[in-house]
Amino acid sequence: MVQESQPKFWEHVDNDVIPGIRQSLEGKEWNQIPGVKGSRLAYKAFGRNPGRYRVSSEALLRRVRRLDPLYRINTVVDVNNLISIQSGLSVGSYDIEQIKGDVLLRKAGFQEGYIGIGKSFIDMENMLVLADQEGIFGSSLSDSIRTMVTMRSQHILSVIYCFEAELDLSSLLDTSKLLLAEYAGAKNVETWIV
Repeated sequence: MVQESQPKFWEHVDNDVIPGIRQSLEGKEWNQIPGVKGSRLAYKAFGRNPGRYRVSSEALLRRVRRLDPLYRINTVVDVNNLISIQSGLSVGSYDIEQIKGDVLLRKAGFQEGYIGIGKSFIDMENMLVLADQEGIFGSSLSDSIRTMVTMRSQHILSVIYCFEAELDLSSLLDTSKLLLAEYAGAKNVETWIV
């Protein structure tokens, strides 16, 4: 079950994780950071300016670099954000009960988009997105309000968006599984690489 942000988790993130990440970012351009680098190249390939349409992992890492606190949302989203800042990859989580039918990974069409969490309508044209029978609902840029994880969510689909073949996704999935179990109480976690 999704819970409110946990002090034990944030103590670990603030004291043990963020100082090392901040140090690893020193002197680097965004296109030099593993995870962010591949996402920026993918955005350019989709015809999007990565400086204007920021991949969510870069947005989080920019907060870390500026000494701004990370958002404290709920146990699942908090763990996703931890995975994201550690790997440089965007992580999206979706309430399975709000997904209608099969999930497709596809390119968004002309003027296709959705209302993002904390945002207005996001034009996703030509971007790689997740969609169901009601339309698109997720991407490496931002997740939609329609399928967002709330305190009522019980079954969750989490997606790590990776555009770099050299990154070790198997290890990252193993780590993610452990973090979700420890800090978000996740049970019966299945992982696969598509």
